[in-house]
Amino acid sequence: APAEYTVETSHALWTFGADGVTRRFVDKATGTDYLAKPAPFARVLKDGAWRPATSANYEHGRLVLAFDGARAVLRVTPRPEHFEVEVLDFEGAGVTELAFMEIPLSLKGTIEEPFACTLLALNLETNSPKIPGPNDALEAHAYARLGFQGARVAVVAAPMARFRDILKDVVQSAGPDIPKSDIGGPWALDSDAGRGSYLFDFGKLTEQTVDDWIATVQALGMNQVDFHTGSSLRFGDYEPNPELFPNGRASLKAVIDKLHAAGIAAGLHTYAFFIAKDTPYVTPIPDPRLGKDVTFTLAADLPAEATDVPVVETTEKMSTLTGFFVQNSVTLQIDDELIIYKQVKKDAPFAFTECERGAYGTKVAAHAKGAPVHHLREMFGLFTPDPDSTLLTEIAANTADVYNECGFDMIYQDALDGSSVLAGGEWAWYYGSKFVFDIAKRLDKPALFEMSTFHHHLWYVRARMGAWDCSQRAHNRNLDVHLAANRQSANMLLPMNLGWYTVKTWEDGPFATQGDPTFPEDIEYLLGKCLGADMGFSLMGVNPETIKEIPAYQRLAPIFKDYETLRHSKTVPESIKARLRTPRESFVLSKDAQGAPAFAPADYLKHKVTGLDNGTSRWTVTNRFAPQPPRVRIEALMLVEPADAPGGIVAEDFQAEGLKTTAAENVASAFAPEASPEGAPEASGPWLRYSATNNAPAPALAWTRLQRTYEPPKNLANNQGLGVWVKGDGQGALLNVQLRSPEHTLYGGFGDHYITLDFNDWRYFELVEPDSDRIEDYRWPYGAGYGIYREFVDYSQVHSLSLWLNNLPAQKETACVVGAVRALPLVKGKVARPGLRFGGATAAFPVELETGQYLECDATGQAIVYGPKGERLREVKVEGAWPALAAGENLIEFTSEPAGDNRPRVRITVSTQGDPIAP
Repeated sequence: APAEYTVETSHALWTFGADGVTRRFVDKATGTDYLAKPAPFARVLKDGAWRPATSANYEHGRLVLAFDGARAVLRVTPRPEHFEVEVLDFEGAGVTELAFMEIPLSLKGTIEEPFACTLLALNLETNSPKIPGPNDALEAHAYARLGFQGARVAVVAAPMARFRDILKDVVQSAGPDIPKSDIGGPWALDSDAGRGSYLFDFGKLTEQTVDDWIATVQALGMNQVDFHTGSSLRFGDYEPNPELFPNGRASLKAVIDKLHAAGIAAGLHTYAFFIAKDTPYVTPIPDPRLGKDVTFTLAADLPAEATDVPVVETTEKMSTLTGFFVQNSVTLQIDDELIIYKQVKKDAPFAFTECERGAYGTKVAAHAKGAPVHHLREMFGLFTPDPDSTLLTEIAANTADVYNECGFDMIYQDALDGSSVLAGGEWAWYYGSKFVFDIAKRLDKPALFEMSTFHHHLWYVRARMGAWDCSQRAHNRNLDVHLAANRQSANMLLPMNLGWYTVKTWEDGPFATQGDPTFPEDIEYLLGKCLGADMGFSLMGVNPETIKEIPAYQRLAPIFKDYETLRHSKTVPESIKARLRTPRESFVLSKDAQGAPAFAPADYLKHKVTGLDNGTSRWTVTNRFAPQPPRVRIEALMLVEPADAPGGIVAEDFQAEGLKTTAAENVASAFAPEASPEGAPEASGPWLRYSATNNAPAPALAWTRLQRTYEPPKNLANNQGLGVWVKGDGQGALLNVQLRSPEHTLYGGFGDHYITLDFNDWRYFELVEPDSDRIEDYRWPYGAGYGIYREFVDYSQVHSLSLWLNNLPAQKETACVVGAVRALPLVKGKVARPGLRFGGATAAFPVELETGQYLECDATGQAIVYGPKGERLREVKVEGAWPALAAGENLIEFTSEPAGDNRPRVRITVSTQGDPIAP
């Protein structure tokens, strides 16, 4: 046999040796070899270990591979612009997985590169961990569970200019196993539908309200509506809610017909294969095809009145822990009865106790000893089908039927990220893809598909991606992270979406301090990024009712329409779009003298004045534009009760055992109680000295954490303000006081509170609102994802309190002394006669702001006071001349008069603008 073999197309050649090792992977046009390193291109998994091919023999398109204890026969078929590889035969006892195509590439896998490589699985049983599009490696797998024979892929390696057209040819010619969509996969970028923007409906859109919805959508410049099922339709059987659609699907179709007549597309937002507990699949007789993860044996006859269910097998691994994201139920099925248990007896004799019999409308009955006791699968508060039963396909058919009958245009497969609940994470790709394929093959017209997860096969029908759940705070920093992720995901050759977004106002209640209101500059930031990157967006919480009831929406709606109209006109020059999509750059849209759109750069410089001064009432802002009078917003925040307030409690004193530390590499940390630190304020202890030494050459990546975990969690629901005395060392490190709720709860977020240790004396800090705006300025071992920007801390369940030190000076020790952290009540208050001193003058506003209200002053000194929902309360004229900011640094001081026992807490935004940018 020759030492080498070559498979060749018009664009590329793949050369491998008789030893089964890839030698070259070459772009024929340039002669560039994109192989990262010689490596075996096939392996088998046996007894938990991977074994590479030991020999390869290629003749007349037939490739025979030998492994240690296994043999594979492949067919390799060169096509003009791609080649295909299919597993014809496989022998190998104990082999569970075959990797029959693995080629590491030196390509980065981006659309900016001149040459692109990918492979496409040509049936559902073949898998690849790579999403189709430019890839940095080629990888295909077949499985014993699904059958090795017939696994098949197409390998595409071509100049980027030809790449997507070749992908279209491959998908178009693929067999019936692969669904085709003329708006998805390789065709997605050709359709404007994927760049549309949509509103969410959560059960408000009916035949009676559809005209108002059309007017709202058009007023916002949008062109799509997403029906979020669960309220409008029921998960599982997808029957319309009779209170909303009295004539069932006929009523729903009438609504969608009206939307279509107005040029608005309709989306079906599902929870994938999940099943509501009030469907006929559950009640009154549970379907035998419901998903079950464990089956026990009834240890004794079970009378109808019994509240304990005895079982033969051990219950050691059973849990009562449930939650929105938790893959666990507390539901048992015996014959046709469902039973909910509250406790589990894990010592023999084993039993489920404190049971509710006849749950979910099923019938209470006696059951005989030896009957199977099934434990149902559950996630998101919903049951699942048995993935290997016909029920999975039936739910797919229900989805397709309502899509076809009612005339939907889009499908969002939300909750598909829960596919691991069906048969474990290893098979999530298969069952999730199988479910979507079963829908796609039944559709009368291709759907604009989106999903809450992404596997290789989903790309064939996917027409848009990028939507994240809405941020609750630091909206623009979250958008920067989101935009960066979307631009990276553009390598998957799909249009992107910068939703889901929500317009927030000041909210009372348990999470009042954990969310940031949305202001006009936030909307311009979102829409400027959408325009610059040519991405659509989506809105939650905005509908005809909220537009009428919440004045802030009325103020913001015209901004949406102006930007969306401009984006869809496709008239903005690329040079302008490049500036608009630049992270951390804000712009204001206006019109020039000729009526053409103009974008002026703007800065929105925020500062918080806390209850005790600590120098926070004086700060410096930098005006990077010409001298100008600024625009200013003053927001009245919640107040914190004093440290000695009767309702205050000590949340943490750092004295008892159980504190745990972790640190980044090259960082050493230490902590110890400090008996009587010099100058410590009376009654602020006990105290802790916390220090860290950064042995790395730079502050970046230098962090350490000291953590206390509470079991059971602490209830601080009535004490959401933190008060703490700190003595710094003046070196500028960052101290972060962090609260967290249990991860399994719906509110598993981070509550970060930053203190910059740029002082040497003792200072008291009131910590309330989470710090999210600055998380990207530092490196943390936790990501800047949903936990930071979206999720709340549930103060009724505080699971841990941590002290972090970050930004540690290189080759130095940083130390601080921290007093007991007190959890204090928050109260509403007033800010009397707020004012600012800068530019050699003092300007005050003769007004009293209550918590939740804010004042906005324009560049002329005219001000308006707004209420918590954005309602205009009054106009105010500044007292004194409204001064100008000089170019460069300006010292600003906040002033106010006493108003009550607590000192004011306000957030101040100083805004400046530059000249419009030129194309």
